[in-house]
Amino acid sequence: MRGLLAGLTVLLTALPGQAPAEEAPVPRPGRPAEDRPAPRPDHEAAPAEPATTAEPAPRPQEPPAEDEQSERAGPPAPPIRATLRESDFAYSACLLELTLLGADFSEAPPILDPEQRDCGIDRPILLRQPLPGIEIPGGAPMRCDMARHLAHWLRDFVRPAAAMLPGQPRLVALEPGSTYQCRPTVGNAGETLSEHAFGNAFDIAAFRFEDGTRLAVEPRQDSGDLQEAFQRAVRGTACLHFTTVLGPGANAAHDNHLHLDIKARRGGFRLCQ
Repeated sequence: MRGLLAGLTVLLTALPGQAPAEEAPVPRPGRPAEDRPAPRPDHEAAPAEPATTAEPAPRPQEPPAEDEQSERAGPPAPPIRATLRESDFAYSACLLELTLLGADFSEAPPILDPEQRDCGIDRPILLRQPLPGIEIPGGAPMRCDMARHLAHWLRDFVRPAAAMLPGQPRLVALEPGSTYQCRPTVGNAGETLSEHAFGNAFDIAAFRFEDGTRLAVEPRQDSGDLQEAFQRAVRGTACLHFTTVLGPGANAAHDNHLHLDIKARRGGFRLCQ
């Protein structure tokens, strides 16, 4: 019986149109766990950076040297005396005007001060007579423009005022106080330089006349005479030609002279005291 069943089985498998039955796959033997690769993570870790040696902290920068600071800030400002230097045309015109007025003067070399760069006169003149017959004993160095204003004031106001004095004496000399001098302004603790330091100022200590009389500049308030009237007249009219006029009563430093200067101020302001 068993033989018969085996034969039928062979016969059925050999019938045409029937595919042979596939054999079930033989299971492969299991691989040891330690031989299996580790599961791959979803994201690969970044490779570790190599350790580096810590750099030293940067040293604080030292302040630039004084010369380097000067270079960064640009060249220094020119000295004050240089800013007052006249152009060739203005200087020539001033010299011509003094000549036409009859002044006695000569051009002089520049005046410089080795200890104070701002002081000095780039184009000074030595003024001996601002007008014919009116002397400045010893002469006075100043800028030409100062001499020009002095000459016009003497011609237009001082000479006519002198003609009103007793005997109508002719004015023959101006006794100078300070002329050029490198020094600070009186009364401001040395914060600014005086106009005397630039040749812009002239002080008159006294007026001398042909008859030998001498009229000193001094406090004369309420004296009620012609000498007071003369001093008031020349002092008041000086502000028409000079930007600063100081005299007796302005302060103690000016009780014995008239200070006249041509300092330029904003808006043309004039100080008359």
